[in-house]
Formats: sequence, C-alpha cells, structure tokens
Amino acid sequence: MTPAELDDFLIKHRHIEYAYDKENFYFKNTNLPWYQQDGNCTAITRARMNTITENELLIEINRGLQVDQITRVTGYFSKVGSWNAGKRAELKDRVRCDGSFRTHTESDNRM
Repeated sequence: MTPAELDDFLIKHRHIEYAYDKENFYFKNTNLPWYQQDGNCTAITRARMNTITENELLIEINRGLQVDQITRVTGYFSKVGSWNAGKRAELKDRVRCDGSFRTHTESDNRM
C-alpha cells in the first residue's frame, strides 16, 4: 500500500485512527469497544504495509470484531447497524425474558 493509497483508505474510513514510528504503523477502529480500552491497537510492520491491500488492512484492524447484529421485529429480520439512534436506544431498553414465567397464585397481591 502506497502512502497515497493509505491516505485514501483513511479518508474512506474516518473512524480509523493511526500513528506510526520507525518500525510499525498502529491502527484503531474507534467504533469498536475493544479499541476504546487504553493501549489497544493493531500494529503492522512497515514491510507488511508495503504489500498489504486495502481489504486485508481492514480485516487486520477489525479482527473479526465488527459483527452485524440482527434482530427480529414483528416477524422480519433486519440489521441493527442500519437503524437510527432512536431505534437503537429502543432496542437497548427492551426487557429480555429468559422464558421462565411463574403461574398466578393466591399469594400474589397484584390486583
């Protein structure tokens, strides 16, 4: 990957931060929680950067951590990543049920 190709890559992927020193390039995907912890980054040697493709670089940075969450709402499956912020907040607020319901007994004083 040439310096110009790296610049184009970083323009397309603004959520990826980078730094470099004499030996390595360091990358962080700011959208992924793993990278938000102190000190976490992907290091790629300068020699590898000369031969790596854009797709390979993206795979190295994401390390399989960028997974599409799919949910079922009203019978349809959809990717959560395409939802707006309000819909995502609504998903977080939903109460999950483990499937164990108790039966009504006379000791229940709900009514």
